[in-house]
Amino acid sequence: MGTSIKAPGILHRYTSHLVAFEHSQDGLAPNNSLLFVGGLNEGFLTIPYAQDLAAALAPYKYSLIEVLLSSAFSGWGHSSISQDVEELGKCVEYFQSLRPSGKVVLMGNSTGCQDVLGYLSFEGSRPKVDGGILQAPVSDREAIEMIYPAEDYQRYNEMAQQWVKDGKGDHVLPNDVSLSILGARVTANRWLSLASPGPDHAGEDDLFSSDLGYGRFQSTFGVAGKRGAALMILYSANDSFVPKSVDKHALVARMERAFVDAGGQLGKGSGILPGASHTIREVGEVRDDFLER
Repeated sequence: MGTSIKAPGILHRYTSHLVAFEHSQDGLAPNNSLLFVGGLNEGFLTIPYAQDLAAALAPYKYSLIEVLLSSAFSGWGHSSISQDVEELGKCVEYFQSLRPSGKVVLMGNSTGCQDVLGYLSFEGSRPKVDGGILQAPVSDREAIEMIYPAEDYQRYNEMAQQWVKDGKGDHVLPNDVSLSILGARVTANRWLSLASPGPDHAGEDDLFSSDLGYGRFQSTFGVAGKRGAALMILYSANDSFVPKSVDKHALVARMERAFVDAGGQLGKGSGILPGASHTIREVGEVRDDFLER
C-alpha cells in the first residue's frame, strides 16, 4: 500500500539528465552538503530515516541531499560502481561550485556504501570531499548466497561467466535470475560484480565480504585512508542481510584498522549500531543513537 510524503525541498539538476533532491529546513540556509546514495532499488524518499536525518543535520549547517544516479530504483541492474562514482563526481562538482566555501560529505546506505568507498579509493581523478559515511556496508555476495539456493547461485554464476566470455556481458540475464527476487533485470556483468564468484571473488562490488583478506581491505579502506577524507562506519547489529555466522565487531574492526593504519581519520561514532536493522526502520532510542553519531 502506497503512502504520501510531504518533503519540502529543492530539486537540483546536476547534469542534463540527473537530479538531486535537497531537503529544506525552515529559516535555515546550510552551507555544507551531505550527499546521500541509497542501495539497490532505492531512490528519493525511500529510506525511512531520511527526513529525521535532514532535521538532525540542520543545526550543524548541513543539508541532506539525496542523489539520483542512473542506478537508482531498478537501474542498478545495468549499471556499475564505476559509473556511479563518475556520476557522483559530477554531483560533488555541482555542489562545490554552488557553495565554494562549504564542505561536502558522502553517505551511502547498503550498496550505496560501495559508491562512497569507490569514490574515496578507486583510481581516477575526482573532486575531493571532506568525508564519507558507510551505513550498512554489507556484502552483496554474502546476501545473495543467503537468498539463493546453492545450486541456483552456481548455475547463474556459470551462465553469466559464459555470457561474458561470449561478448554478451551487457546483455540482460533471464528474468528468473533476478527480477522476482532482487527486483530488477540484471546484466551478466552486474551479476558477476555483485555475486563475485570464487575463488578470486574479484567482483567490483565485493568490498565488504567477511572472508576478504586484510590485503583487500588495504586496497580499498587503506587507499581511502591515504587520501585525506574522514570516514565513519555505521554497521547495523540486526542487519538481516548479514549471515549470522559473521562476527560484525571483528569485521568492522578490520575495516577501521585498514583505514587508520594508512593514516585515515576515523569518526568517533564509528562502529556497531545496537538494535538497528538494515535501513534503521526503528524509531526511538535506536534511531536517536544513529542520528547523534
